[in-house]
Amino acid sequence: MEQIGWFFQNLSARLRKDRRFAGRFWIGCLAVVLVVVVIIVLASCGKDEEDADKPGNTQDAAQTAEEVDYTPPSQEELPLEEDAHPDVNELVTQYLTAVAAGDTATVSTLKQPIAKEELIKVQIEAPDLEGFNNIKVYTKNGPLPNTYVAIIYYEIKFKNIDQMAPGMTTYYIMPKADGSLCINGGDIDPRVEDYLKAVVAHDDVKELLETVNTRYSEAIEASNALKSFMEVYSSNVEQKVSEQMAAEQAAEAGGEGVDAAAAAPTEQICTAIETVNVRSSDSENGEKIGKLQQGEKVTRYEELENGWSRVSYNGSEAFVKSEFLKVDEAPATDDGGEASAETQEGGEAAAPAETTSTTTAADLEGKSTVTAKESVNVRKSASQDSEKIGVAYQGEHFKLLQAQGDGWCKIEFNGQTGYVKTEFVE
Repeated sequence: MEQIGWFFQNLSARLRKDRRFAGRFWIGCLAVVLVVVVIIVLASCGKDEEDADKPGNTQDAAQTAEEVDYTPPSQEELPLEEDAHPDVNELVTQYLTAVAAGDTATVSTLKQPIAKEELIKVQIEAPDLEGFNNIKVYTKNGPLPNTYVAIIYYEIKFKNIDQMAPGMTTYYIMPKADGSLCINGGDIDPRVEDYLKAVVAHDDVKELLETVNTRYSEAIEASNALKSFMEVYSSNVEQKVSEQMAAEQAAEAGGEGVDAAAAAPTEQICTAIETVNVRSSDSENGEKIGKLQQGEKVTRYEELENGWSRVSYNGSEAFVKSEFLKVDEAPATDDGGEASAETQEGGEAAAPAETTSTTTAADLEGKSTVTAKESVNVRKSASQDSEKIGVAYQGEHFKLLQAQGDGWCKIEFNGQTGYVKTEFVE
């Protein structure tokens, strides 16, 4: 301390006596101060840039998004990675575990936003699920920082069925405001959507999908119990979800106590008043999967409040703008509320009418789809005594799986396998 005091005493005396030394000293001090200021500013800027890269920053997200290049990279530039991001793996595992447990509270925190209908589906599926096993998470980087295209492989274990069912799904994973990751359940920017479509079309993703499809087919063939279960599982879940949604809507409208089955939407036969696109979702941004030609008939399951109709198209669920559909006269029904029963001779026509010609298996050779010439019952197996799983209405198109020599056609009906009499399709 004494040496430091002596130093400043001598420095002070010299500054008073030697003006040239004093000038050089103060200039030097000013230079040092400027350097320190520059260092502090640079450090501050560096911190701001670092903070800007962190999820949940307060920068204008729209401005950041505008600066992003949404051009999809090639497969070589963006290869498929397996289990490369521990935080993504943890999110997916927690989500699938919550789904299997029917834990809608956890599901709601991990997938945002999430529709009420999807939460109902989680509750309905949970009693049949034992768990998701052998989970593998494959990822490609998304277009925005800390986002991922996640392709998930898993094997579902259903209760009371030994054979597991391989499956695959795709999630778009992105950060929440607090920086933690979640599965996106809402609308996606069209530029991001185009990016995702391009990325999942890479050959490495297609090869993975083919592998999973092969494993699923092998599992189905190895277990009659799993095969029988899966043939009706999706349609049963969809029906229960529809009934519960209808019941809840009726209750909200003051119809408490209304039976769920009675409140379920009624199917209608509609005709396209002009050519209209058929999409995979109830949005003009939904994937276009086909067209209804003017005058073509289609079964409508539900007319939605947003101006779209949920319809049956080629054996699967699809969506069409309601303004392009006209409701036809409802088909005759029996006491059970279904389309009219079989003909007295046991034929499979749901609404008997004269046919000008009879279709045979030979007539359908080489065809990939068939059209119902008139409304006809769809059976679980190729037998008139088999369980009826629905009605193929006149004018509807279905994917043809096989034209059998026994007078039956094997078709894809609402996501499952069904059978109709060959004479009633073309």
